[in-house]
Amino acid sequence: MGTSAAKPGSKPERERLRHQLLAGGSSPARIAAEMAGRWQFNPRQAWRYTHGLSQTAVAARCNDLLGDPRAPMTGKRISEYEAWPQRGIRPTLHVLTLLARVYGTEPRALLGEDELPLLPEPERLVLDQLPPAAEPAAPPVPGRLDAAAVRAAAHASGAHAELAEVTEVGAITLEQLDHDVVQLARSSILTQPAEIFGELVRVRDRVFQLLQRRAHPAQQSHLHLLAGQLCGLLASASLELGCYGAAAEQSRAAWVYAEIIGHNGLKAWLRGTQALIAFWSGNPREAAHLARAGREHLRHGTGFVRLCNIESRAWASLGDARETRTVISMGHRAREQATEPDELHDLVGGEFGFDEARQSFCNAGAWVQVGKPVLAIEAAERALRLYATDAERNRRYGGEASTRLEMTDGYLAVRELDAADVALDPVISTSATAGVAHLATRLSDICTTLDTAPYRNSREARELAERIRAHPALSGP
Repeated sequence: MGTSAAKPGSKPERERLRHQLLAGGSSPARIAAEMAGRWQFNPRQAWRYTHGLSQTAVAARCNDLLGDPRAPMTGKRISEYEAWPQRGIRPTLHVLTLLARVYGTEPRALLGEDELPLLPEPERLVLDQLPPAAEPAAPPVPGRLDAAAVRAAAHASGAHAELAEVTEVGAITLEQLDHDVVQLARSSILTQPAEIFGELVRVRDRVFQLLQRRAHPAQQSHLHLLAGQLCGLLASASLELGCYGAAAEQSRAAWVYAEIIGHNGLKAWLRGTQALIAFWSGNPREAAHLARAGREHLRHGTGFVRLCNIESRAWASLGDARETRTVISMGHRAREQATEPDELHDLVGGEFGFDEARQSFCNAGAWVQVGKPVLAIEAAERALRLYATDAERNRRYGGEASTRLEMTDGYLAVRELDAADVALDPVISTSATAGVAHLATRLSDICTTLDTAPYRNSREARELAERIRAHPALSGP
């Protein structure tokens, strides 16, 4: 029986050729060219084989050069770079430069003539400007420094600076995205979430695409902030739509971006949003702890006020009147203190903001739940006065309707049925309020109150309950 021939370019053949050429005084470039020509290796493979290195060994040397303890390069990633362009991953200019340092050559030498056109134009331009690799110089005499070596060091610094200067993210693009986020944040409080959800996804995806491009560190941080803001807005929209699991996932994604750039304002806002998700998911104790944790990142200003009010709703739901009163008071003191405007909560604002009307609305809801209906009615009245004086473009969608629901609960608690009817009428006399978040749940709760003592036998209470049940939020399919 015959034996099968060894695969062309197998390791024994490569090593035999490498040692033969080294013994004859051939340079690494000559050996790499011979391997590529004889066995059709691409340049990245040929240079690795020239040095007799495994893919894992190359990855280890790359990580040593990077000085990164997280060791981002792996043998598998080196394999993917070598498999390109038929499959695998295209090596960026940064990767080519790193591999060139490992192999003692220039980045251009690691690309075939058919591969160079596949690079983005900015990277091709930089490659064309890099000086050609010089043959290794003789070791310098100890104590003496050759002027050519000084010039070579300068050239190397300039070449590296050229690479660092390349960016695929423009200032105008970032400016437009900033504008988009501000508009979306402010539109989020004026319209139903379903109306802008698609636009939120579109802008977020645009940011994700830019994050895959080469950018300066400051641009990367800017994009991470935008990604965090957009995922945060999507978390809030998902919550309003009743998709609590999706809201939690969006908030966790946003938290990653906030953590990467260390943005305390966004962290504080996200903890508050996570607290709201927990609250409406039926976990008020978790909501209280999340809101309190948010205060570790922001100890004053609008964001702090928001966290106090979210926490107050959670403690009120748990029936803890003392904690409720404490955090409500903290929120009012923080509102009265003069502080510098917060970039996220005040300058971007919108869904990231928290105005006095919203604060008063939250106070009303908390006071109702801890059995302080008079305080609840006073807070609701204050919120309605603020909503009435606000410019229409600054009014929160559903803010007045939601406030009237809390006011209705307050009046029912003090057995003022007529006043409750008057407070609730603007909500149930129009179908325009059907999209208000949690409206169906709140109206159902009011009906339950009207069906129990002391209203069970009241004709006026039955008539009000019938009007409530006729509202599209409860009577729809």
